[in-house]
Amino acid sequence: MTQALPLFAACQPGLEPFLLAELEAFNLEADAVPGGATFDGDLDTLLRSCLWLGTASHIRIRLARFRCRALGELERKAADFAWLDWLTPRVPLDLNASSKRSRVYHTGAIQERVHNAIGRAFRQTPLLAKPGDEVTAPLHVRFVNDTCTISLDATSTPLHRRGYRLDGRKAPLREDLAHALVLASGFEPGDALLDPFCGSGTVAIEAAAIARCLPPGRLRPPAMHHSARFDHDAWQRIVDETQPNEAMPQIACSDRDEGAVAATRANADRAGVAEFVTADVHAIAAQPWLQPGAAPSRGVVATNPPYGMRVKGKNPLLPLYQLLGHRVRRLGPTWRAAVLAHDVRLARRTGLTLEPAFTSKHGGLTVTAMTSATGERAPELDAPT
Repeated sequence: MTQALPLFAACQPGLEPFLLAELEAFNLEADAVPGGATFDGDLDTLLRSCLWLGTASHIRIRLARFRCRALGELERKAADFAWLDWLTPRVPLDLNASSKRSRVYHTGAIQERVHNAIGRAFRQTPLLAKPGDEVTAPLHVRFVNDTCTISLDATSTPLHRRGYRLDGRKAPLREDLAHALVLASGFEPGDALLDPFCGSGTVAIEAAAIARCLPPGRLRPPAMHHSARFDHDAWQRIVDETQPNEAMPQIACSDRDEGAVAATRANADRAGVAEFVTADVHAIAAQPWLQPGAAPSRGVVATNPPYGMRVKGKNPLLPLYQLLGHRVRRLGPTWRAAVLAHDVRLARRTGLTLEPAFTSKHGGLTVTAMTSATGERAPELDAPT
């Protein structure tokens, strides 16, 4: 298959500039739109995108687009599509529908009519996905202003689910947000990286993979394996082209929770980066790299500190953020910081000169990545107790 396909890479809100930069690094002409980017590409482009994009959550192929103002018209036009070129009867459909400003508005009826149309092509009732199904064909039917767009996900699970994190601990950070935080920090070859609030280790693991040039999709099932267009040889050829960087990144992370550190080590092992990530049990005050003169010569502190909630006008996390800021400043001007914050005012209380890099959503909360260009040396006498 060599013809160009209309593709849409979806991402978390606020990550569009990072996604666009990733696509442009592949010499793809892409247009940023709210929630992602559109681009055209053949099957190889689609497979490479699924393997390599670190800030995308989905890649969708636009199968059909047409004007439609009635349910009967929807079923008739959908039945004309060559479903057997894309779907296989043995894979259950994960059929989703949405409608805005359209005469066809009942999402359940939309799903039913498209299901019927696919059934005509299959000459049997298509299977529908059930909870627990490992492989499904996610199909999206979207109505906007009486125009129907039908799209198929190129993977049966979201791209941010890398496959290494079986133990996420409490409130795990999404892999795509961790990836974007590392990119926003300015992390580059030769830098060390420290995460003193590592949780399940997502930031450190994503950084190690970036430093080693490991594709984010390396542990996921092959792209398009749920479709009639699956080409195992093409996927394997693209995977075999991967050439890990010989760099030996210095990456350390820690957490005061022993279970979190154990999860980090297990996740790093599954991700294939355990030898590059040092994970230990430490409170931030005892983090070895944050002791005077102990850190590598240059690097980044990239972290997702506890958010907490205000209680009766007080914030019990304020001393923790002040301590973080003091220790980062003490690292000196060759170190930078990137902090994912729910409370921007609290992040600024670190005393670091931080500017917003992106704002997104995580766990139902609005979060902002705050980054500094360079570190700042802290006076030795004002450390929080």
